[in-house]
Amino acid sequence: MPRRRPHRNAEGAPMAVINLSSPAGIRGTTIRRVSMPQRALPALAIALAASLPSAAMAEPLVLYTNDFEDIIGERFTADTGFEIQVIQESGGNLLARIAAERGNPRWDVLLFDGVGSLHRLDAEGQLRRGFEPKGLENLTPFAQDLLPETLAWFPAGAQASCVIAYRTDRVDTPPTSFGDLTHERFRGRIGQADPAVAAPAYPCVAWFFHALGPDAAQAFWTAILDNDLRVFRTNGPVRRALSAGEIDLALISSPNAYQMPADGVPVEIVWPYGGAPASSRGVAIQAETTRMEAAEAFIEWMLRPETQQFLTDNAGNDGWFLASVEGVTPKPDGPEGVAYHIAPAGFAADMEALIKNWFADQAVR
Repeated sequence: MPRRRPHRNAEGAPMAVINLSSPAGIRGTTIRRVSMPQRALPALAIALAASLPSAAMAEPLVLYTNDFEDIIGERFTADTGFEIQVIQESGGNLLARIAAERGNPRWDVLLFDGVGSLHRLDAEGQLRRGFEPKGLENLTPFAQDLLPETLAWFPAGAQASCVIAYRTDRVDTPPTSFGDLTHERFRGRIGQADPAVAAPAYPCVAWFFHALGPDAAQAFWTAILDNDLRVFRTNGPVRRALSAGEIDLALISSPNAYQMPADGVPVEIVWPYGGAPASSRGVAIQAETTRMEAAEAFIEWMLRPETQQFLTDNAGNDGWFLASVEGVTPKPDGPEGVAYHIAPAGFAADMEALIKNWFADQAVR
Protein backbone atom coordinates (compact mmCIF):
# COMPACT_ATOMS: atom_id res chain seq x y z
CA MET A 1 0.00 0.00 0.00
CA PRO A 2 1.34 3.47 -0.84
CA ARG A 3 2.73 5.49 2.01
CA ARG A 4 0.43 8.27 3.24
CA ARG A 5 1.66 11.83 2.73
CA PRO A 6 0.75 15.19 4.23
CA HIS A 7 -1.98 17.01 2.31
CA ARG A 8 -0.54 18.83 -0.69
CA ASN A 9 -1.88 20.33 -3.85
CA ALA A 10 -1.54 18.84 -7.34
CA GLU A 11 1.82 20.51 -7.85
CA GLY A 12 3.29 18.91 -4.72
CA ALA A 13 3.33 22.11 -2.67
CA PRO A 14 1.61 22.43 0.73
CA MET A 15 -2.02 23.47 0.45
CA ALA A 16 -2.44 27.23 0.52
CA VAL A 17 -5.33 29.46 1.51
CA ILE A 18 -6.67 31.77 -1.17
CA ASN A 19 -6.81 35.37 -0.08
CA LEU A 20 -10.17 36.57 -1.35
CA SER A 21 -9.37 40.23 -1.27
CA SER A 22 -5.76 40.24 -2.50
CA PRO A 23 -5.00 39.99 -6.11
CA ALA A 24 -22.05 -13.94 -22.73
CA GLY A 25 -25.79 -15.29 -23.70
CA ILE A 26 -27.80 -18.56 -24.30
CA ARG A 27 -29.92 -18.58 -27.49
CA GLY A 28 -33.62 -19.29 -27.23
CA THR A 29 -34.89 -22.79 -28.10
CA THR A 30 -38.10 -24.82 -27.99
CA ILE A 31 -38.32 -27.11 -24.99
CA ARG A 32 -40.50 -30.22 -24.83
CA ARG A 33 -41.56 -31.34 -21.37
CA VAL A 34 -40.08 -34.70 -20.34
CA SER A 35 -41.02 -36.51 -17.18
CA MET A 36 -38.08 -36.83 -14.77
CA PRO A 37 -37.74 -38.18 -11.26
CA GLN A 38 -37.66 -35.32 -8.75
CA ARG A 39 -34.44 -36.61 -7.15
CA ALA A 40 -32.61 -36.09 -10.47
CA LEU A 41 -33.37 -32.36 -10.64
CA PRO A 42 -30.77 -31.12 -8.13
CA ALA A 43 -28.01 -33.06 -9.84
CA LEU A 44 -29.06 -31.64 -13.21
CA ALA A 45 -29.09 -28.09 -11.84
CA ILE A 46 -25.59 -28.53 -10.46
CA ALA A 47 -24.34 -29.88 -13.78
CA LEU A 48 -25.87 -26.99 -15.71
CA ALA A 49 -24.49 -24.44 -13.27
CA ALA A 50 -21.01 -25.90 -13.52
CA SER A 51 -21.07 -25.49 -17.32
CA LEU A 52 -21.66 -21.70 -17.12
CA PRO A 53 -18.98 -19.12 -16.37
CA SER A 54 -19.43 -17.41 -13.00
CA ALA A 55 -19.83 -13.97 -14.58
CA ALA A 56 -22.76 -15.21 -16.70
CA MET A 57 -24.54 -16.80 -13.72
CA ALA A 58 -24.39 -13.73 -11.51
CA GLU A 59 -26.89 -10.91 -11.41
CA PRO A 60 -25.45 -7.73 -12.94
CA LEU A 61 -23.29 -5.58 -10.73
CA VAL A 62 -25.21 -2.43 -9.79
CA LEU A 63 -23.29 0.84 -10.03
CA TYR A 64 -24.58 4.12 -8.64
CA THR A 65 -22.80 7.06 -10.25
CA ASN A 66 -23.09 10.71 -11.15
CA ASP A 67 -20.40 10.47 -13.88
CA PHE A 68 -19.54 8.54 -17.06
CA GLU A 69 -22.93 6.81 -17.25
CA ASP A 70 -23.06 6.73 -21.06
CA ILE A 71 -19.80 4.89 -21.66
CA ILE A 72 -18.69 3.10 -18.52
CA GLY A 73 -20.97 0.04 -18.55
CA GLU A 74 -20.26 -1.37 -21.99
CA ARG A 75 -16.51 -0.85 -21.65
CA PHE A 76 -16.33 -2.46 -18.18
CA THR A 77 -18.16 -5.56 -19.47
CA ALA A 78 -15.94 -5.76 -22.54
CA ASP A 79 -12.78 -5.51 -20.43
CA THR A 80 -13.78 -7.83 -17.55
CA GLY A 81 -16.67 -10.05 -18.67
CA PHE A 82 -18.88 -8.88 -15.79
CA GLU A 83 -22.32 -7.52 -16.58
CA ILE A 84 -23.16 -4.18 -14.97
CA GLN A 85 -26.27 -2.06 -14.49
CA VAL A 86 -25.48 1.64 -14.38
CA ILE A 87 -27.81 3.95 -12.45
CA GLN A 88 -27.06 7.67 -12.77
CA GLU A 89 -28.48 10.54 -10.77
CA SER A 90 -27.28 13.86 -9.44
CA GLY A 91 -25.10 13.73 -6.34
CA GLY A 92 -27.80 14.86 -3.95
CA ASN A 93 -30.32 12.40 -5.34
CA LEU A 94 -27.82 9.54 -5.13
CA LEU A 95 -27.09 10.27 -1.49
CA ALA A 96 -30.81 10.42 -0.72
CA ARG A 97 -31.35 7.12 -2.52
CA ILE A 98 -28.52 5.43 -0.61
CA ALA A 99 -29.92 6.74 2.68
CA ALA A 100 -33.42 5.47 1.85
CA GLU A 101 -32.04 2.03 0.96
CA ARG A 102 -29.77 1.71 3.98
CA GLY A 103 -31.69 -1.23 5.45
CA ASN A 104 -31.75 -3.00 2.06
CA PRO A 105 -29.07 -1.60 -0.28
CA ARG A 106 -29.73 -2.06 -3.99
CA TRP A 107 -26.24 -0.99 -5.09
CA ASP A 108 -22.92 -2.81 -5.19
CA VAL A 109 -20.39 -0.15 -6.16
CA LEU A 110 -20.43 3.62 -5.99
CA LEU A 111 -18.60 6.16 -8.15
CA PHE A 112 -19.15 9.51 -6.50
CA ASP A 113 -17.71 13.00 -6.69
CA GLY A 114 -17.06 14.16 -3.12
CA VAL A 115 -14.70 12.87 -0.43
CA GLY A 116 -16.82 14.19 2.42
CA SER A 117 -19.80 12.06 1.46
CA LEU A 118 -17.59 9.01 0.97
CA HIS A 119 -16.04 9.58 4.39
CA ARG A 120 -19.49 9.75 5.98
CA LEU A 121 -20.68 6.55 4.25
CA ASP A 122 -17.53 4.85 5.52
CA ALA A 123 -18.14 6.06 9.08
CA GLU A 124 -21.71 4.73 8.87
CA GLY A 125 -20.40 1.26 7.99
CA GLN A 126 -21.86 1.30 4.49
CA LEU A 127 -18.54 0.76 2.67
CA ARG A 128 -16.29 -2.27 2.62
CA ARG A 129 -12.99 -1.61 4.36
CA GLY A 130 -9.53 -3.05 3.98
CA PHE A 131 -9.56 -4.09 0.32
CA GLU A 132 -6.14 -3.71 -1.29
CA PRO A 133 -6.79 -3.71 -5.04
CA LYS A 134 -4.24 -4.20 -7.74
CA GLY A 135 -3.21 -0.80 -9.02
CA LEU A 136 -2.64 1.05 -5.76
CA GLU A 137 0.98 1.40 -6.76
CA ASN A 138 -0.16 3.47 -9.76
CA LEU A 139 -1.72 6.25 -7.65
CA THR A 140 -0.28 9.71 -8.13
CA PRO A 141 1.12 11.55 -5.09
CA PHE A 142 -2.00 13.73 -5.08
CA ALA A 143 -4.25 10.64 -5.01
CA GLN A 144 -2.11 8.97 -2.33
CA ASP A 145 -2.75 11.96 -0.08
CA LEU A 146 -6.50 11.40 -0.44
CA LEU A 147 -6.46 7.63 0.14
CA PRO A 148 -8.24 6.89 3.47
CA GLU A 149 -6.50 4.73 6.07
CA THR A 150 -9.55 2.44 6.12
CA LEU A 151 -9.14 1.66 2.40
CA ALA A 152 -12.91 2.06 2.10
CA TRP A 153 -12.77 4.10 -1.10
CA PHE A 154 -10.21 4.92 -3.74
CA PRO A 155 -9.50 8.18 -5.60
CA ALA A 156 -10.57 8.00 -9.25
CA GLY A 157 -9.83 11.54 -10.43
CA ALA A 158 -10.25 15.16 -9.39
CA GLN A 159 -11.68 18.34 -10.85
CA ALA A 160 -12.02 21.93 -9.78
CA SER A 161 -15.39 22.24 -8.12
CA CYS A 162 -15.62 25.95 -8.89
CA VAL A 163 -13.52 28.05 -11.20
CA ILE A 164 -14.73 31.41 -12.48
CA ALA A 165 -15.96 31.46 -16.07
CA TYR A 166 -17.07 34.65 -17.77
CA ARG A 167 -18.34 35.80 -21.17
CA THR A 168 -15.62 37.81 -22.89
CA ASP A 169 -18.23 39.56 -25.06
CA ARG A 170 -20.25 40.75 -22.06
CA VAL A 171 -17.75 41.41 -19.27
CA ASP A 172 -15.42 44.37 -19.80
CA THR A 173 -13.51 44.11 -16.53
CA PRO A 174 -13.27 40.43 -15.58
CA PRO A 175 -12.78 39.20 -12.02
CA THR A 176 -9.35 38.06 -10.93
CA SER A 177 -10.32 36.73 -7.49
CA PHE A 178 -13.29 35.10 -5.84
CA GLY A 179 -13.77 38.24 -3.76
CA ASP A 180 -14.40 40.24 -6.95
CA LEU A 181 -17.69 38.39 -7.37
CA THR A 182 -19.16 40.46 -4.55
CA HIS A 183 -18.74 43.72 -6.52
CA GLU A 184 -21.81 45.68 -7.51
CA ARG A 185 -20.91 45.55 -11.22
CA PHE A 186 -21.68 41.81 -11.19
CA ARG A 187 -25.06 42.08 -9.46
CA GLY A 188 -27.54 39.55 -10.88
CA ARG A 189 -25.05 38.34 -13.47
CA ILE A 190 -23.53 35.32 -11.69
CA GLY A 191 -24.76 31.71 -11.56
CA GLN A 192 -23.78 28.67 -9.50
CA ALA A 193 -24.99 25.09 -8.89
CA ASP A 194 -26.85 24.22 -5.70
CA PRO A 195 -24.42 22.57 -3.23
CA ALA A 196 -27.27 20.46 -1.83
CA VAL A 197 -27.96 18.90 -5.26
CA ALA A 198 -24.83 19.05 -7.42
CA ALA A 199 -22.06 16.79 -6.13
CA PRO A 200 -19.13 19.08 -7.13
CA ALA A 201 -20.79 22.22 -5.78
CA TYR A 202 -20.69 21.16 -2.13
CA PRO A 203 -16.89 20.65 -2.07
CA CYS A 204 -16.57 24.18 -3.45
CA VAL A 205 -18.47 25.72 -0.56
CA ALA A 206 -16.91 23.34 1.99
CA TRP A 207 -13.41 24.38 1.02
CA PHE A 208 -14.15 28.03 1.76
CA PHE A 209 -15.53 27.06 5.17
CA HIS A 210 -12.36 25.10 5.88
CA ALA A 211 -9.91 27.67 4.53
CA LEU A 212 -11.54 30.83 5.91
CA GLY A 213 -13.34 29.48 8.96
CA PRO A 214 -17.14 29.35 9.31
CA ASP A 215 -17.69 33.03 10.16
CA ALA A 216 -15.61 34.45 7.30
CA ALA A 217 -16.98 31.88 4.87
CA GLN A 218 -20.56 32.74 5.79
CA ALA A 219 -19.78 36.42 5.30
CA PHE A 220 -18.27 35.71 1.87
CA TRP A 221 -21.17 33.60 0.62
CA THR A 222 -23.72 36.00 2.10
CA ALA A 223 -22.14 38.82 0.11
CA ILE A 224 -22.31 36.80 -3.13
CA LEU A 225 -25.89 35.70 -2.47
CA ASP A 226 -26.84 39.30 -1.66
CA ASN A 227 -25.36 40.22 -5.04
CA ASP A 228 -28.35 38.38 -6.53
CA LEU A 229 -26.53 35.10 -7.22
CA ARG A 230 -28.64 32.80 -9.41
CA VAL A 231 -28.64 29.23 -8.06
CA PHE A 232 -29.25 26.35 -10.50
CA ARG A 233 -29.79 22.70 -9.61
CA THR A 234 -26.58 21.36 -11.17
CA ASN A 235 -23.59 22.51 -13.19
CA GLY A 236 -25.11 21.51 -16.54
CA PRO A 237 -27.83 24.18 -16.37
CA VAL A 238 -25.24 26.72 -15.21
CA ARG A 239 -23.15 25.98 -18.32
CA ARG A 240 -26.19 26.24 -20.59
CA ALA A 241 -27.26 29.55 -19.03
CA LEU A 242 -23.79 31.05 -19.49
CA SER A 243 -23.59 29.72 -23.05
CA ALA A 244 -26.99 31.25 -23.88
CA GLY A 245 -26.15 34.63 -22.33
CA GLU A 246 -28.70 34.32 -19.52
CA ILE A 247 -25.86 35.02 -17.09
CA ASP A 248 -22.46 36.59 -17.69
CA LEU A 249 -20.31 34.83 -15.10
CA ALA A 250 -20.38 31.53 -13.24
CA LEU A 251 -18.83 29.63 -10.40
CA ILE A 252 -18.72 26.30 -12.19
CA SER A 253 -16.92 22.96 -12.20
CA SER A 254 -13.87 22.84 -14.44
CA PRO A 255 -15.20 20.11 -16.81
CA ASN A 256 -18.25 22.24 -17.57
CA ALA A 257 -16.13 25.37 -17.84
CA TYR A 258 -13.74 23.90 -20.42
CA GLN A 259 -16.58 22.48 -22.49
CA MET A 260 -17.76 25.98 -23.41
CA PRO A 261 -14.65 27.18 -25.29
CA ALA A 262 -14.55 23.76 -26.97
CA ASP A 263 -18.11 24.46 -28.16
CA GLY A 264 -17.14 27.88 -29.48
CA VAL A 265 -18.68 29.92 -26.66
CA PRO A 266 -16.67 33.11 -25.98
CA VAL A 267 -15.69 32.20 -22.42
CA GLU A 268 -12.50 32.68 -20.45
CA ILE A 269 -11.69 30.69 -17.31
CA VAL A 270 -10.08 32.15 -14.20
CA TRP A 271 -8.15 30.13 -11.61
CA PRO A 272 -7.62 32.83 -8.98
CA TYR A 273 -3.95 32.88 -8.07
CA GLY A 274 -3.39 29.56 -9.80
CA GLY A 275 -5.76 27.43 -7.76
CA ALA A 276 -9.36 26.61 -6.98
CA PRO A 277 -11.48 24.51 -4.62
CA ALA A 278 -11.71 20.96 -5.90
CA SER A 279 -13.54 17.68 -5.50
CA SER A 280 -12.22 14.15 -5.88
CA ARG A 281 -14.17 11.38 -7.48
CA GLY A 282 -14.00 8.16 -5.43
CA VAL A 283 -14.99 4.55 -6.03
CA ALA A 284 -16.20 2.22 -3.27
CA ILE A 285 -17.80 -1.17 -2.59
CA GLN A 286 -21.05 -1.55 -0.66
CA ALA A 287 -20.21 -3.39 2.57
CA GLU A 288 -22.80 -6.17 2.22
CA THR A 289 -22.73 -6.77 -1.53
CA THR A 290 -23.27 -10.35 -2.67
CA ARG A 291 -21.35 -9.64 -5.88
CA MET A 292 -17.94 -9.13 -4.30
CA GLU A 293 -15.88 -10.64 -7.13
CA ALA A 294 -17.38 -8.27 -9.68
CA ALA A 295 -17.20 -5.34 -7.26
CA GLU A 296 -13.48 -5.88 -6.65
CA ALA A 297 -12.95 -6.16 -10.39
CA PHE A 298 -14.65 -2.79 -10.84
CA ILE A 299 -12.35 -1.09 -8.34
CA GLU A 300 -9.26 -2.53 -9.99
CA TRP A 301 -10.60 -1.61 -13.42
CA MET A 302 -11.10 2.00 -12.35
CA LEU A 303 -7.49 2.17 -11.15
CA ARG A 304 -6.05 1.07 -14.48
CA PRO A 305 -4.33 3.81 -16.50
CA GLU A 306 -6.03 2.39 -19.61
CA THR A 307 -9.46 2.92 -18.03
CA GLN A 308 -8.83 6.50 -16.97
CA GLN A 309 -7.33 7.23 -20.38
CA PHE A 310 -10.49 5.83 -22.01
CA LEU A 311 -12.66 8.04 -19.78
CA THR A 312 -10.48 11.06 -20.51
CA ASP A 313 -10.75 10.54 -24.26
CA ASN A 314 -14.41 9.53 -24.54
CA ALA A 315 -16.42 11.12 -21.72
CA GLY A 316 -17.05 14.53 -23.29
CA ASN A 317 -16.77 17.37 -20.79
CA ASP A 318 -16.39 14.82 -17.95
CA GLY A 319 -13.05 13.94 -19.54
CA TRP A 320 -11.46 17.14 -18.20
CA PHE A 321 -10.26 15.70 -14.91
CA LEU A 322 -7.01 15.15 -13.07
CA ALA A 323 -6.28 11.40 -13.29
CA SER A 324 -5.60 9.56 -10.04
CA VAL A 325 -3.11 7.13 -11.61
CA GLU A 326 0.13 7.64 -13.45
CA GLY A 327 0.37 7.20 -17.21
CA VAL A 328 -2.73 9.14 -18.33
CA THR A 329 -2.45 11.90 -20.94
CA PRO A 330 -4.81 14.78 -20.09
CA LYS A 331 -7.46 16.01 -22.48
CA PRO A 332 -6.05 18.79 -24.67
CA ASP A 333 -6.88 22.45 -24.02
CA GLY A 334 -7.49 21.80 -20.34
CA PRO A 335 -5.90 23.35 -17.26
CA GLU A 336 -2.14 23.20 -16.82
CA GLY A 337 0.01 24.05 -13.80
CA VAL A 338 -2.93 24.71 -11.49
CA ALA A 339 -3.54 23.72 -7.88
CA TYR A 340 -6.51 21.71 -6.65
CA HIS A 341 -7.55 22.50 -3.05
CA ILE A 342 -9.69 19.86 -1.33
CA ALA A 343 -11.11 20.24 2.16
CA PRO A 344 -10.20 17.31 4.44
CA ALA A 345 -12.71 14.48 4.12
CA GLY A 346 -13.54 14.45 7.84
CA PHE A 347 -14.23 18.17 7.89
CA ALA A 348 -16.40 18.00 4.77
CA ALA A 349 -18.37 15.09 6.22
CA ASP A 350 -18.89 16.66 9.64
CA MET A 351 -19.97 20.00 8.19
CA GLU A 352 -22.09 18.71 5.30
CA ALA A 353 -25.57 19.04 6.82
CA LEU A 354 -24.77 22.34 8.50
CA ILE A 355 -23.31 23.96 5.36
CA LYS A 356 -26.01 22.70 3.01
CA ASN A 357 -28.81 23.80 5.33
CA TRP A 358 -27.21 27.19 5.90
CA PHE A 359 -26.73 27.78 2.17
CA ALA A 360 -30.32 26.74 1.42
CA ASP A 361 -31.67 29.10 4.09
CA GLN A 362 -29.62 32.01 2.73
CA ALA A 363 -30.59 31.32 -0.88
CA VAL A 364 -34.30 31.33 0.04
CA ARG A 365 -33.87 34.52 1.99
